[in-house]
Amino acid sequence: MASMKPALTQDEVKKVGSLSKMKTEYNRVADIYTKMVDGEYLRCPSCGEVMKADTAFYFDKRYVSSRYPICKRCIQKLVEQRNRDNDEPNETKESVQRVLQMMDRVYDNDFYESCIKGAEENLKEKNRTSPFSTYITATSSLPQYRGLTWKDSKFGEVVDENEQAMINENSRIAKAARKRFGSDYPLKDLIYLETEYEDWTSRYACENKAQELLFKRICFVELNIEKAQREGKDTKELDKTLQEIMSSLQVKPSQSNSNALTEAKTFGELIQIWEKSKPIPEPEDEFKDVDQIGLLIDVFFKGHMAKMMGIKNAFSNLYENFMQKYTVKKPEYMEDENTEALFDQIFGDRVKDG
Repeated sequence: MASMKPALTQDEVKKVGSLSKMKTEYNRVADIYTKMVDGEYLRCPSCGEVMKADTAFYFDKRYVSSRYPICKRCIQKLVEQRNRDNDEPNETKESVQRVLQMMDRVYDNDFYESCIKGAEENLKEKNRTSPFSTYITATSSLPQYRGLTWKDSKFGEVVDENEQAMINENSRIAKAARKRFGSDYPLKDLIYLETEYEDWTSRYACENKAQELLFKRICFVELNIEKAQREGKDTKELDKTLQEIMSSLQVKPSQSNSNALTEAKTFGELIQIWEKSKPIPEPEDEFKDVDQIGLLIDVFFKGHMAKMMGIKNAFSNLYENFMQKYTVKKPEYMEDENTEALFDQIFGDRVKDG
């Protein structure tokens, strides 16, 4: 690295002293100018430094020197938004985009974010590079970025304030909609499609991929009908398509006979319909509480609870009476009872003497 020096004044020439020192100074300056003429050195117009072209400047075939005229150090200062060398770096996406646009380089939001992540993972490394430095070095060498310019940039998904508010309010629906219908549709359309899909599949059975596909087609046709009506267009063909898809799914109103109803409803939905239209009658006596569930609840829940809490009532008495037949009590004997008779009762009569 070398600085451009202006020509010496007469007073400065006198101070040089000997001719040999003047010759040395001349040769040093002449060497810098010669290398500049040959293209080995370039002068940065931003900082005024003269530096090696192949290491201090980015490659750019648009220029005769095949190097971008501003040096890497000054570009980095622009990216980090530093006016002085001791300012704290503040690299942002906006500053990176401004510099890349100035250099007519491609911006890829996903790749730049991966560079940010890589820089964050290497915070403890002494010689870590900034995300921008990693990004521009990689995009200069990777074949997929070769020949791309600023007009080929990818900024990722741009969401305005109203759309962001809609995403926050319908985050679950928006996430499910993108997964089901893709992300190539406006958010408003995706929310409409997902809402309609959930409504259809909650009313009718959707048990396989074929039915799922047909319900999705119904949602798309409905969306197109809504848009056509708002624009005052004819919806005859769309209505016909909707009727055909509904016929394939057997969900047309004219198909609401018992067989179609049974095929289109889930078992839980059918039970609900049957209970409303044909409620289950009271069972006969022989079928009432076959397993005596009510009695078991009264004994082992209500009765046991009352027994534990020392409450004397019908349930505690029921519990005691029920448990009586499963209870074994230790026999008790009076003190004056004939123990000999008890022994004989247990082991039999005594052996008589011969």
